[in-house]
Amino acid sequence: MWARGVIAVVGVVAVGGIAFGIYRSVKKGVDRIREGRDDREIKDETSQELNQLQNQGIKPTLSDSSAISLANSIESSLAGCELSGTEEQIVKAILSQVNNQADWLKLQNVYGSRTLDNCGWGTGETKQDLKGILTSDLDAFDWTFTLYITKLKEGLMAKGINW
Repeated sequence: MWARGVIAVVGVVAVGGIAFGIYRSVKKGVDRIREGRDDREIKDETSQELNQLQNQGIKPTLSDSSAISLANSIESSLAGCELSGTEEQIVKAILSQVNNQADWLKLQNVYGSRTLDNCGWGTGETKQDLKGILTSDLDAFDWTFTLYITKLKEGLMAKGINW
């Protein structure tokens, strides 16, 4: 009698293991599809646009160290599961330091493409550029029921900065 119970438990564990293996394979495939542009492509594109702006007399106000610090802060804040208030802090940090299109391009260039741990056990990692990670992770609402990504885009637009 107890042998049937053992066989049932082993069967359930085997089916669960197979299902988890299939899930992981599908998840890895989806992650590969979701991966953003590669780092070199992002840096080349933003450098070209930044050079065009500088030729027009529009220079970044964001120092190299400030851009690196802000990019690293965004990465560490969005890696894994965000805490309450994290998204609002990121929007405020970006809007307080990015003053023109050249700053925005510089921040994107410095951020490049980074791999962040997703929230949750077994969910893997996602490699994205700055716009990709902000779009996917600034998905909470503020007290006026406005998405934080919308607040960021509106704040940048108010400064004459194109997303």
